[in-house]
Amino acid sequence: MKTLFIFILGVIICVNLLGQASGNWYYQKSKSSETSTLFREYDINTTSGITQSAYNYYFQPENDTVIYLEVKAIMNVLPDAFIMILGVSQVAKDLETAYDLMDQRIISFINETGIDKKNVYVDFISQTPIFSREKDKKIFSKKLIEVPKGYELKKNIHLFYTDRSLSDYYIKIAAKNEIYDVIRVEHIVTDQQSPLKILRGECVKLLKVYTQELAELGISFDANYKSIEESSYCIFPNNQYSLFTSYMPSNYEVLNPNTTDINYVNPNEKINLFYDRVSYSNFDIVINPDIVEPCVQFIQKMKFKLVLKKK
Repeated sequence: MKTLFIFILGVIICVNLLGQASGNWYYQKSKSSETSTLFREYDINTTSGITQSAYNYYFQPENDTVIYLEVKAIMNVLPDAFIMILGVSQVAKDLETAYDLMDQRIISFINETGIDKKNVYVDFISQTPIFSREKDKKIFSKKLIEVPKGYELKKNIHLFYTDRSLSDYYIKIAAKNEIYDVIRVEHIVTDQQSPLKILRGECVKLLKVYTQELAELGISFDANYKSIEESSYCIFPNNQYSLFTSYMPSNYEVLNPNTTDINYVNPNEKINLFYDRVSYSNFDIVINPDIVEPCVQFIQKMKFKLVLKKK
């Protein structure tokens, strides 16, 4: 079957574990990277160590006296902790009943999971009245008035855990307690400095290799000024789920032209999603490229600027 992938902005919940990693929150958030960028300059001569780890780089001569060398690196890192957010809603005729029923469901869920109480947080969201419309009983009146009939209470349950396999377990226990809304699962890398430090070091090594190779080609690096501009950020799995539908021809009559009782199902009516990690095609250095499961992708970019002396 020929497959047509449709890439669009957004995130949706899926019934399997990978989909749960995005959650319903995906519907309302456009696909973007959670980034933090920093820029700084330093003397290239203060670094040490030379190993060539890639063979592709961006060489941009601005003019006859200014040269830019740019490298990009990416590293896949498995998360070491997770926070799952579950949404709970309860409707009742009065607030006291709504709180009692919701508390019973939440307590039952927490007890069944066996999770440590310090790793659970119940977040109050809202309590709103529910109205119905009735006719005004005044003589000659045809107006409709809103009459309070009950209340809706909403809370969120935050679960912290370190074993990824517990995601399915928690979702099943939640369903037993009539908790179906998986809002999102956050992926946490507790030590973010270590991956960035590794990436930065590899970028510096590769830049020094490139300058040496260019020097061997006769390009002089006798510079009045040298500087490095760098940026780093990370992309989380929640932002990397894309939608797709399977292609199938719409003319079904040729399959059984003499039968009218068969209803053919068009798979294009069904929407699926998949984890679409950042492609490696634009990077000079790739670390841990073969991780199969969704991961946090750390990215480092470094641009080396040289202002050469005029002769």
